[in-house]
Amino acid sequence: MLVVNLVEKFGADDLLERSWGLPPDVVEPLRAHVDMTPDGWIMNVWPMTSHIAVVTQPWVDEPIDVGSGAWFVSSVVTAG
Repeated sequence: MLVVNLVEKFGADDLLERSWGLPPDVVEPLRAHVDMTPDGWIMNVWPMTSHIAVVTQPWVDEPIDVGSGAWFVSSVVTAG
């Protein structure tokens, strides 16, 4: 089991358009802005804020539009 922290972008139809995996280096800076487990998993889904965007933007290859309501951070469990 592998847990990956993600930035997710949803479209106007509320379907996931794209997601970006975040490296482990992001865990500590994110702790101040989202609830996380001791192991560094993001608990629940969090809407993107300007503070979270500053931490995550370097790993997202398009500008994060905080005001759009389309951007979120979360964790997913993968089989890897």
